[in-house]
Amino acid sequence: MPVTLLRCLFALLILFASAPAQDEAAKLDAVKEFTKYVKKTKDEPLLVEAVLTLKGQECVAAAEELFKMLKHPSALVQQAALGVLETYTSEATYAPWLTDLQKNKDHDLVATVIKVVGRARLKSAVPAIEAAANEPKANVVVKYEAARALRSIGDAGSTPLLGNLIVDKEAQVRMAALDAVAALRAKAHAEAVTKALDDPEWQVQSAAVKAAAVVRPQSAVQPLIDLMKKTGRLQEDCADALFRITALDFGLDPERWQTQWNNLMSIPGWRIPTDEELKKKEEGRKKYDALYGKKQVPTKAFAGIPTTSTNVLFIIDVSGSMDDLVVEVEKFQEYKDRKRFTIVQKMLLDAIDGLDANTNFDILSFATDTKPWKGRLVPANVVNKDAAKGWARGLKPIGGTEDQYTALSGLGGSANLEAGKTNTLKALLYAFGIDPDNPPKAVVTGFDKEAIKRPLDTVYFLSDGRPSVGKLIDTAEILKEVTKHNEVYRMVIHTIAIGDFQKEFLQQLASQNGGVFVDLGR
Repeated sequence: MPVTLLRCLFALLILFASAPAQDEAAKLDAVKEFTKYVKKTKDEPLLVEAVLTLKGQECVAAAEELFKMLKHPSALVQQAALGVLETYTSEATYAPWLTDLQKNKDHDLVATVIKVVGRARLKSAVPAIEAAANEPKANVVVKYEAARALRSIGDAGSTPLLGNLIVDKEAQVRMAALDAVAALRAKAHAEAVTKALDDPEWQVQSAAVKAAAVVRPQSAVQPLIDLMKKTGRLQEDCADALFRITALDFGLDPERWQTQWNNLMSIPGWRIPTDEELKKKEEGRKKYDALYGKKQVPTKAFAGIPTTSTNVLFIIDVSGSMDDLVVEVEKFQEYKDRKRFTIVQKMLLDAIDGLDANTNFDILSFATDTKPWKGRLVPANVVNKDAAKGWARGLKPIGGTEDQYTALSGLGGSANLEAGKTNTLKALLYAFGIDPDNPPKAVVTGFDKEAIKRPLDTVYFLSDGRPSVGKLIDTAEILKEVTKHNEVYRMVIHTIAIGDFQKEFLQQLASQNGGVFVDLGR
C-alpha cells in the first residue's frame, strides 16, 4: 500500500477517534458560557433565550444547569428548561439523579426528576420511577408525577404501581393513574377502573369513565348506567363509554340502557364484543346516529351546542370588533341588526332561558380585562335567570364603532379603545381561578391541590378576534397553557366563532379540551 494512502488512513483514524472528545469539550464549553451569562442576566426573555442555547448540548453538566433553572421563579424560564431537558434522552445524562432515587429525601427534587425523565420518554428510567413511587413515605406529588411519567413513557411498569395509585387517598393521584391506564390500554387494571366509577370526586369519575371506554370491562356496564342516572356532564361520557364496551347505542336514556342490559344478562353465555367487532360498529355509528340515542338532545344549549352539565360558565367576547357587522347576511336575517354582538347577545339570552333548575351558572364578559356577572356559580332559578338576562342586555362592545368615532374626533381618552382589545388568555384562565397578571408561584410539577375543589365542569367560549393583548397572544402558547391546567381540572371547553378570525385556534381549543366547535359564520 502506498505510503501516502497509509498516512491518509492514519489521519482519518485520529480524526474519528478525537471527534467525540472534541464534541464533549464543545458541549462543556457551551455550558460554561451559559453559566457565566445567567449569573449576570435578570431579564426574563434573555434568560429564556439563554436556556434554549443548551438544546443540542446534552451532557450531565448541561442537565445540572437546567435542573437549577427549574427552580427559577419565572414560569417561562422553568418551561424553557423543561422543554430542553425533554430533548435529552440518554440514560447516562440522568444517571446521577436516577441512582437511588427512592432514597432521596428531597421529595420536590424526586418529583421533578420523574417529570423530566417522563417528558423525555426515558424507558430505562421506569424501574427507578417505580421504586421511588412505591416508597412508603413517597409524597402525593411524587406519586402523581410517577403516574404521568409512566403514561408519557408508554410503559405500565413491572410492579403493581398503577393499581396502587388508582386507590390512593389523594384524588389527583387516582385521576392521573386512571389516565395512565387509559393511555396504556392496561386491561390488567380493569376491575380497579370499575370500582373508581363510584369515586366521591367527579374528576376522578370522569377519568374512570374514559378508562372504562378503553379497557372495556363488562363489570363497568352497570356502574356506568347508574352514573348516567345522575344529572351532570358525565352523562354524555357514560353514554359513549357504554357504546364502546357493548357496541350498543341508546344515547342518554339510562332507563333504556337498564332494560336492555337486564335482557342481555339473562342470555346464557352473552359476552361483550371483541375489539374487532367494536371497530366495525364504530365505522357505522355516524350513519345510524339519527336512529339511536342522539334523539335525546338536552334542552340546555348555547349556539346549538347541547350539554347535560349542571355547572356552566359562559365566556363572551365584548371587544371592539364585536360591534362589526356580519358579512353573511342571509344567515342572520331574524336579528334586529347585523352586528356580531347583537347575534351573540340574543343567543346568550336564549341559553339562559333554557337552563333548568338543576343547573348552576355564571357569565364572564371580556375584552382587555374580564368582568364576571357574579364571580361564582349560582342556581338557575327564576330570580337569578332574570337577573342574568338583565346583566347580559346591558353588555355592549368596548371600543366599538361609536368609540372609534369618538377617537377620530380627537377624544381618544374617553373612547377607551385600549380597553376594547382581546385578552383571550385572561378570559380562559378565569375558568381555572387563575389571573395571569397575578399568577400563583411557578412550580415545575403539574400538581394543583385546588383543582378538585372547583365544581365548574363546562365552559362555552365565544370570540371573534385574534388575541391582541395579555401575557400571551400567540395562539399556540395559549393552547399549551390551557392544556397544562385542564389536565387536572378536566373541564369541557366548547368554542364558538363569529366573524373573519382564523378559526383553527378555536377548533383546536375545543378538540384538545373535549368540546365542540361551532362556526356561526362571517
